[in-house]
Amino acid sequence: MCGIVGYAGAGGRSAEDELLAGLGRLGGGAGAGVGVAAGVAVPADGGLAAVWDGGGAGPAGAPGVAGSGGAGGGLRGLRGALGRRPVPAGTCGIGQLGGVPGLDGAGRVAVVLAGGLEAGAGARLRAELRGRGHALGASGADAEVVAHLVAEAFSSCGELVEAVRQVRGALAGEFAVLAVHADEPDTVVGAGGGPPLVVSAGDGEVRVASGAGVPGAGDGKSAVLGSDQVVLVRREFDEVRWEITDGRGAVVAP
Repeated sequence: MCGIVGYAGAGGRSAEDELLAGLGRLGGGAGAGVGVAAGVAVPADGGLAAVWDGGGAGPAGAPGVAGSGGAGGGLRGLRGALGRRPVPAGTCGIGQLGGVPGLDGAGRVAVVLAGGLEAGAGARLRAELRGRGHALGASGADAEVVAHLVAEAFSSCGELVEAVRQVRGALAGEFAVLAVHADEPDTVVGAGGGPPLVVSAGDGEVRVASGAGVPGAGDGKSAVLGSDQVVLVRREFDEVRWEITDGRGAVVAP
């Protein structure tokens, strides 16, 4: 019923539609997930758009973020929220069923998690981030903590894939993460460590998702992300490239 999805395509397909389709597979049907939170985030037009629905909770305080907070939740509620506040057309994005994207304070980074931080780590990390000047919301969500940490690492290394590698490698807990950044609008990065992430490539597009969030690979290329591995998916002109690296950055697939 819950999980995360990421998508990048070069064939003119709507990232929003593809993310909803992936979330539908996770939920077991088009109307599944009623009563739970769901959300998507897409980098486009030089910024980042996030739309969510469910339980009144969502990423707070970040510029350019739209939300519903309606009581319906799930995919039906998310589709309604997208109808009221559609995201800009983009080539890639991330989504979650059973939670909403976490964003950094500037609204430049969005992450979704499958699983969670080690017990007690979230509160400690939030206190440390506030001590370094980060403004966090009151949700207490692990995804928000990870988004701020990725933004902090990105400001030093300048690459989303390396920022995610550093953050995931430093955090304890059984979770997988997908991330996007407004400065890299054609890129999705994922890191393993909890529920397995499946990479599926074919027909000018790549999907990364937990559980049943991806269909069968269109051209037979697929892989499961290991616990210490990171996947980089990037649209380059009319094709989408992907590679999996280990914790040291060495390429292991495809």
